[in-house]
Amino acid sequence: MFSLTFDNPTIVSRMATESHRLSILSDQEIEDLYGLPKFTDEDRLLYFDLSPAEKTAAGAIKTASVAAFFIVGLGYFKAKCQFFSFEAQDVQDDLRFVVELYFPGRKLEDSKLPSRPSRGMLQKTVLDLCQYCVCGPAERTELEAKAQRIAMLSTQPVYILREMQQQLSIGRIVAPSYTSLQDIVGRVVSGERTRIIGLLNEALTPAVEQRLRSLLEADEQVYNISALKREAKDFTYGELRREVARRDFFESLHDFAGTFLVSAGLSQESSKYYGSLVKFYTVYKLHACKLRARSCISYVSRISVSAKSTTTSPTRSFIWWVNTKSKPRPRPTPQCRKRLMMHWKA
Repeated sequence: MFSLTFDNPTIVSRMATESHRLSILSDQEIEDLYGLPKFTDEDRLLYFDLSPAEKTAAGAIKTASVAAFFIVGLGYFKAKCQFFSFEAQDVQDDLRFVVELYFPGRKLEDSKLPSRPSRGMLQKTVLDLCQYCVCGPAERTELEAKAQRIAMLSTQPVYILREMQQQLSIGRIVAPSYTSLQDIVGRVVSGERTRIIGLLNEALTPAVEQRLRSLLEADEQVYNISALKREAKDFTYGELRREVARRDFFESLHDFAGTFLVSAGLSQESSKYYGSLVKFYTVYKLHACKLRARSCISYVSRISVSAKSTTTSPTRSFIWWVNTKSKPRPRPTPQCRKRLMMHWKA
């Protein structure tokens, strides 16, 4: 059977250059989620406006400077549902606004950063006011279980991450660090692919395996596997005959692919995703890795998707081809249409 090695080129390309974690979001997207808020004057009027309950909580703090930092932290949490570590000079403009609004007569220089224990108490107060909770061990376990279910629908890391963020928002849970989310996504993606590889190794029969290996054989200096990466140039008689031969060659693999993808519980989105990876596997790479299970999944999925155009009659193939192309194409010649009809009647 196929070797269970993990050599997916898309995963390699998505790895951060100096980290084992998946590089899912861009630097700007990470900054938008986890970076210290940069408020305008309008933002300050919105986020530093206090409700009666928030005013009561701030008034209960004995030290004015600590209360000022509490209001700043509360405003930041309202904006991004995150807590931030900062120095006084990092939030000077926001701190000045709060001091002038709620503590008139006090100097900005008198505002000292609260101690670590005090910051912990302030964060707990913010959580209570906003009705949020931290992402503890139980919440992380539930979040990863949710991510595993999502991975069965799609193993695209960014999709899994977005669904996790939505789950955290619905549950009013403070999102863990980006690296923690990366680790969860990496584990569920690897776990899902390991699951599929195991199922594939169990489902492969010697006949199907040999048929897959025959894809690496060349016919008139053209590899059979290349047929998955090309479409008919036109609808001339010669091209139609090649399409029919292509259909006959892939028919047994298509039947296996359709059955396997359903039994493995792969969604249509996942099948398309795995099939899209075909372009990363050159014949040279496939010879080098001896058609490992990871690349085999991609080709099984690709066969299932692309065979829509070749496992039926050429007439239906023509209809499928026209419907899936956005650009207008020239209509077949009368002679070609006649041959199509003759083949269809046969």
